[in-house]
Amino acid sequence: MKKGATELLSMLSDSELMSLKDTVTKSMNPTNNRLDAIEACISLSQSAFELLRRKKIRRDFLLQYLARKSISISPGIDKVRLVKMIVEYWNTNKVIDCNSGDYFNHQESPQAVCLIDQQHSQHQYQSTSNYIQQLSEQFTEWFYTNWNDLKNFGPEHFFHDVFLVITQENRRITGSQNVYDHLRDCIVKYNLKFNPNVNNNQIYESPHGLVMILVHGTVHQQTTCLGIFEQTFGLVRDPARGNNYIIKMIYLDVRITQTQTGSNDALQQQQQQQQMNLHLPPPAFLVDIMRRYDSEQQMMSDDDDDDKTQSDKDDDELDLKIVRYRDKE
Repeated sequence: MKKGATELLSMLSDSELMSLKDTVTKSMNPTNNRLDAIEACISLSQSAFELLRRKKIRRDFLLQYLARKSISISPGIDKVRLVKMIVEYWNTNKVIDCNSGDYFNHQESPQAVCLIDQQHSQHQYQSTSNYIQQLSEQFTEWFYTNWNDLKNFGPEHFFHDVFLVITQENRRITGSQNVYDHLRDCIVKYNLKFNPNVNNNQIYESPHGLVMILVHGTVHQQTTCLGIFEQTFGLVRDPARGNNYIIKMIYLDVRITQTQTGSNDALQQQQQQQQMNLHLPPPAFLVDIMRRYDSEQQMMSDDDDDDKTQSDKDDDELDLKIVRYRDKE
């Protein structure tokens, strides 16, 4: 693992490597020696993922590394997947503990299972926190009560860049006002009512705080039960609104049963399938959403580190100029 990281970082130019070193060490290590800089980058990174996700490790650079290793790459693959491929390549037949401080120094274990495989990636998002469970129940009761009655329900309950995906139509609606208008039409224009099964929610939480809530239930029109629905919410805390959870994204899947004879049987089958899904790992699309969100947050954090490093350098240069000016006086 450490050998692979050393090999990859050795491909960087002097300026690229020293810039990366300054970011990782927050300019606390003044060395200009390449080997020392590589060692600092590795030793001060909590994981290979953290190191390779740095903005200064560009996507094209990762592509070059994989090409040198003769590893086939799908066209258009994003940086997150490139990082995963490289770490998997480094850790074939090894155990990876993403929280271990000795991440780069695991010994080979032919019988072990790589912990970054799909199964682990899915289960690592499952939340057992009592607070998150309580949040899920309270949010579900609040949302559907207000949505069905259209009371205390407006665009202010969404982030301005919220999006709503209508699964059956493969349609994406963006913006708080547009999302609100569509949800309102479901109640006003189509006279639908959504009855959630609150006790069977599925809840997942990403390391950077994105909470995903999967709600299952039945959809009704007046006295008729039309079918079932599955609705997924992505919630994120908003510091500007009391650090409360605000809706960031919604996925809505409504499945209408046939109106002819036998519709009750179809409805029961769909409800049974929903119950079976409760015991499965999170859907792949949810895992991808949370990975992408965490990756974006990490990159934003890296940008902040880069900006701070540059700001510190500018301050140092300004202080040096002031000293030189005073010396001249």
